[in-house]
Amino acid sequence: MSGNDRRFGVPLACAIPPEADVAAVQLTLADGYRTTMLRWPAAGKSPVLMVHGIQSHPGWFVGSAAAMWRAGHSVYQLTRRGSGSNDVLRGHALSVGLLLDDVAVAHRRVLAETGAARCHLLGISWGGKLLAAYAAAKRADELIASLTLASPGIVPRVDVSAETKLAIVGCLFVSPGKLFDIPLSDVELFTDNEAMRRYLRDDTRRLHRATARFLYVSWRLDRKIKRTRTGAIKVATTLILAERDRIIENAATAAEVARLTAGRAVVRQLPGCHTQDFEPDPKPFHDALCAALSREE
Repeated sequence: MSGNDRRFGVPLACAIPPEADVAAVQLTLADGYRTTMLRWPAAGKSPVLMVHGIQSHPGWFVGSAAAMWRAGHSVYQLTRRGSGSNDVLRGHALSVGLLLDDVAVAHRRVLAETGAARCHLLGISWGGKLLAAYAAAKRADELIASLTLASPGIVPRVDVSAETKLAIVGCLFVSPGKLFDIPLSDVELFTDNEAMRRYLRDDTRRLHRATARFLYVSWRLDRKIKRTRTGAIKVATTLILAERDRIIENAATAAEVARLTAGRAVVRQLPGCHTQDFEPDPKPFHDALCAALSREE
């Protein structure tokens, strides 16, 4: 594994192709918070903006990024504020609006750097929930080439306990920065691949705790999606599900995406667990991603 791979937190089983010239570029968000994006430069096709899940970071998904880069897309992997390599306000977010603004800033940066008219959006797990809300908010339809949701956290099977929810509510007014465990500590929820389970156990960038405010904001994001009108997402949408997903409810998620897109979404269900980049053979997942990007090319 190269020095760059170690710096980006890439699993040992993966590698960034040296010819990809991947770099971590700084991104200043609307409120001044500084984060990074992993940039995979390419030429020809519309670029891709990737948003990761609640515990993860871009390093988990370099396999997907490499596959899309090989298909001719520039790929930008956003590191969500307070996650991954970010130590400032770790596990924290102030509002749904701020998180949506973060996506908008990254989206504009991708278009400005590449000169493209539109950008593909790829949201994985919790990041899929965020991008669904972004696309439904009608902020930038004309700037979105397509929307791909991979095991999006729209209808989760795993949630904090009722007791913890009460504690979170109690902290909102007196201690919004108090940290609570994210209920995804069991690596078996993500994958059956033992090599990747070892990686997850040792991953120092994995986000294990979030603030009361962030968890409340996540709930507000759920409410926002549930209250979104039918058919609000107009862009070409692909939903990719994992047959053995232990984190999200596949049927309910498919039904909600069908509602949000008025039945226009293409749905693919593949063998495997929640994090399909961790499968022993992730090629079917990577092929599905590239096929989703081709819908608007």
